[in-house]
Amino acid sequence: MTGKAMLERFVEANPLAVMSRAIIGGMLNEEAFDRVFDENRSRQYHQSIRFSSLAVSMADIAVGAVKNRNQAYRKHRDEVRASAEAYYTKLNRTEPAVSEAVVDYSAEKATQWLQQLGFEPWEVLPGYHVFSLDGNHLQKTEKRLKETRGLCAAPLPGTIVARFNHQTSLFDRAYLIEDAHAQEATVLNRVLEDWAEHDLVIADRHFCVVAFLAGIAARKGCFVIRQHGRLQGELLGKRRHIGRTSTGTAYEQSMRICQKDCDLVVRRITIELDQPTRDGDTEIHILSNLPAEDADGCQISEMYRQRWEIENAFYILTTTLVCEMKSNCHPRCALFLFCMAMLAYNCRQVLLAALYSEHAEEDVNQMSHYQMSIDTVCPMGGLLIAISDDEWERLVPSSPREQVSFLRSVSRHVDVRDYRKSVRGPKMKKPKRKRCKAGTHVSAAKLLSQRK
Repeated sequence: MTGKAMLERFVEANPLAVMSRAIIGGMLNEEAFDRVFDENRSRQYHQSIRFSSLAVSMADIAVGAVKNRNQAYRKHRDEVRASAEAYYTKLNRTEPAVSEAVVDYSAEKATQWLQQLGFEPWEVLPGYHVFSLDGNHLQKTEKRLKETRGLCAAPLPGTIVARFNHQTSLFDRAYLIEDAHAQEATVLNRVLEDWAEHDLVIADRHFCVVAFLAGIAARKGCFVIRQHGRLQGELLGKRRHIGRTSTGTAYEQSMRICQKDCDLVVRRITIELDQPTRDGDTEIHILSNLPAEDADGCQISEMYRQRWEIENAFYILTTTLVCEMKSNCHPRCALFLFCMAMLAYNCRQVLLAALYSEHAEEDVNQMSHYQMSIDTVCPMGGLLIAISDDEWERLVPSSPREQVSFLRSVSRHVDVRDYRKSVRGPKMKKPKRKRCKAGTHVSAAKLLSQRK
């Protein structure tokens, strides 16, 4: 069977796998990755192991094609051309600036694809570029490092602060913190360096730092951030009722924040919640410097709820991709893997854009991402074996415009109804348990026989 006939068979049976290979293959361009490394490295350098080889091997872990670094090394041994020890050492020394640049590169590449696919960016608030900012503390790892073997405490590999672009639904920035005990606020000065006029940030109370708020205002940007309990200010005027929101009753009042060289007057939106939060809070306070003519208090409170998009993105990283491994103990390697998972997430957004271009938006929104990931990863091994890299390059177009046409043609073979999410009914109240006279075990067959 020819390579073309084999590709057509996979397009008919597993179109998602074909689309994923085309997108990830286009994203993991060796020359582009080595250029990203050269432009952002500090002490590392190319020797026997190219950075592009490391990135491809870690991408296989991120998408679930292999289970760990050992399997990744065995799969890419010919490309790595070095010992396993050298491979692990190179991964453990991946500089944070290089890992952050990988996320930047993936966002730029994905944005180009989205534009060519005719994707229309969502407009959260007219005239503003809206971003969410949130942190993710990496889970504890196994005690494989020599320094951790005799400890009772759990070793933590670090923290990542991510910026999420609401217009494109992409991760476009990552700020890495190797010290797991350091707070997320330690990178806010770096966040400000990437801020521009008319940029709007939505963030939780952990980012409610006066210097950060003042820095955004100084750059003619705006913020919608929940007030932290530590932040005290002077309330100005009377609190006035402004209406109802989807979560409660809204009030607005001005507040002055004075600390050191900062003198900032902000709008304070208070929501008296219909249902308390998980922490038991019955009301929340949201600070913003948005002009009243651009957004009223109720709009600001609803805008704050857009944070769920970055939370949902982190959930997808955890459930459908591999962003953390307990066996991945070195901080720099663990952070590098998380960044490669963010790259895979951005590739997933390109795949969804290709589906949007050929299917109804409501049908695509109802697709199960978990089932999509299964039908992408499971046949991928067979696709890689059946069609070699050389054959793939001959069969699949390389120019961006032709790649977009290829993705659209393949997406027509996806039956979106097969991936519809399962809608569960309302949860039933747990019945009160009763003790059994016979002991701790019962016979299920006897209980079923007693049914009327």
